[in-house]
Amino acid sequence: MQPLTALTVGAAIIGLCGFVYDSASAQAPASCPGRAVSIYFDADSTAFNAFSQQLVERVATDAKACSGQVVAEVKSGPDRAKAVSDAFQRLGVKVVLAGQPSLAPAAESVADRAVVIRVAGAPQFRKIG
Repeated sequence: MQPLTALTVGAAIIGLCGFVYDSASAQAPASCPGRAVSIYFDADSTAFNAFSQQLVERVATDAKACSGQVVAEVKSGPDRAKAVSDAFQRLGVKVVLAGQPSLAPAAESVADRAVVIRVAGAPQFRKIG
């Protein structure tokens, strides 16, 4: 019976440590996500499909929690740059356009139809000690 009691006490301690860790994590400030999201336009289109619109909304939510702005690298011309900018501005997020959004590629490939979006903002560091 004694080994069972030791296992029960050990499990309770592990559970308590997990609870303390979760509580500390919940109180820590959220950091800006460092990932980039690629959104692709259909050929000869400036409209977002349903999946791309969901990605825009998810990135906008992250941006609002972090810095309130995103950086969008647009290679596919001014019309698509405007579509990206308008979509984020409707969601209350400022857009910084990078690359050469004023130039449309001569021959459009799938890679040229991509817009790479990142949440803008410096990473946040927690003070230790």
